[in-house]
Amino acid sequence: MYRLLIVDDEAIIADGLCEVLGNIREVELDVYKAYSGQEALNLLNRTRIDIVLTDICMPEITGLQLLETIRSKWPECKVIFLTGHSEFEYVYTAIQNDGVSYILKTEGYNKIIETVINTAGKIEEDLKKSALVKQAQEQIVTTKSLLQTIYLRGMLNDELSLSEIRQQQFDELEIPLSVKKQVVMLAGRIDDIPKGTPYSVKSEWFLNIKYIAEKYLSSKTCFAYLNHDNSTLIWFIQPAADEDGQPGEGAWNDMLTFVKGVAELMQESFWNSTGKSISFVLDDTHVGWKELRDRYFTLKMLLNYKIGKGEGRLLSDTTLLEKDFQNSSVMGKGGLPNRYRTDDLAEILENGTKEDFLACLGKLTEKLLKAQSMHDIVAVEQYFAIALVILSYINKWNLTEKIAFKISIYQLMNLEYHESWKYAVEYLKQLGGILFEIQEGEEEKRAQDVIGIVQKHINDNLHMQDEVSLIRLAEIVYFNPSYLSRLFKQVTGTNLSDYISDCRIRKAKKLLESPDFRIHEISEAVGYLSATNFARFFKKVTSMTPQEYRDSKLIK
Repeated sequence: MYRLLIVDDEAIIADGLCEVLGNIREVELDVYKAYSGQEALNLLNRTRIDIVLTDICMPEITGLQLLETIRSKWPECKVIFLTGHSEFEYVYTAIQNDGVSYILKTEGYNKIIETVINTAGKIEEDLKKSALVKQAQEQIVTTKSLLQTIYLRGMLNDELSLSEIRQQQFDELEIPLSVKKQVVMLAGRIDDIPKGTPYSVKSEWFLNIKYIAEKYLSSKTCFAYLNHDNSTLIWFIQPAADEDGQPGEGAWNDMLTFVKGVAELMQESFWNSTGKSISFVLDDTHVGWKELRDRYFTLKMLLNYKIGKGEGRLLSDTTLLEKDFQNSSVMGKGGLPNRYRTDDLAEILENGTKEDFLACLGKLTEKLLKAQSMHDIVAVEQYFAIALVILSYINKWNLTEKIAFKISIYQLMNLEYHESWKYAVEYLKQLGGILFEIQEGEEEKRAQDVIGIVQKHINDNLHMQDEVSLIRLAEIVYFNPSYLSRLFKQVTGTNLSDYISDCRIRKAKKLLESPDFRIHEISEAVGYLSATNFARFFKKVTSMTPQEYRDSKLIK
């Protein structure tokens, strides 16, 4: 899906283009409109736009001035100018810029539709280019990059003293960040890497996303990259500025908006290059270098905080976990025993399946089942190593009360309640299965809750077009628009745009059945400022004009 912004100070033109382009089927568009350059800037400050279709001559802020801002904020955005013959000098200036085209106003809707479709195709071609993949394959990891990784990993794990975090060290390792400034972290993880994927293939994926990030982030930020554990990818990001002091809140907010938009481009580019999805969590708090470890744990938990199927997410609100953990004092920061590779079991509980869990548990308990006595201290140690992983997971996700209705939790840490190691292992299998059932239910419930919030907001605000736009709905639930659109379809089986149209039709029909409301009032009540556009929309869906529908009901 591509975001298209239409800008024209003549409302009738903007409304008409919005309606026509919103109904084309050759390419999926999320269409927005603005009646002035300033209104367009307000939207561009909130979110990434892929294509801007704008008039050149407008009062206060012209199309060319708007182009300058677009190039500054969203360099990859394509711009299409609508122009008259008398504006050729403006056009000549505009087309000196890459990614800019123009259409004469006299060429009509068909030419505009064709140009928008071609522009969307150009964006898709750019995302599919394999140059980034080739570059990633040809790059050799240098000694300096290895030292960078060791240093950043040590800082993230809180292994460095404050005296070791020095600008001189940053400069020597070519880390392009300032020790004096705070930092924001972006965490990412490639979704569903198949078991047995060769290390060389995974390395290509990691290098691919690294160079994609460099392409898109470098224009507006300073950042350093860390592949933390061959699973979690971390970017340490600061606003690109010359001053040594702390950037103002405005600079941080602008940077967060930019990084969120760029993260979506990274997801699209990575998908087009590799066919794999990647999820991101962007910290909403800038912190000092010694606070990174705690923030990292929060981001990693959010990466594991699944909603629906949880692929290709972009979360930007770290308070999402507060509801789940408001009664929990355990956040899972302690170490886990690894003598029997229980770290694998912990990872499976977070990211795997019930089948993976049972297979891993089978390996971990293979020798335990051969123990002759329930007092075999090696077997006891192994059992409790496994039990502690499970207990840590239960506490981490605050699941004690949910489990209590399904199985006796006190048996987990009390061996005397098990007649033999066979019964003890069977108990662990049952408990593990219950954990996965609970978490699957929780993921589905979270998805239902999110969609419920979105549906309520739509029904409460049908009269306000901006409030039911995909961008605004995504802001309400702290998702990126593309992920919300996919999640809505996944949960309801209906496209979000179709749901909004259905809500408008239902409300319009209800109001039309009453003689107390004029048609232009009904039009405004369902979000159409123009009664003509409302009538066209209503007839397209129902095959009747609003007046014909009203007459048919009043006659009965």
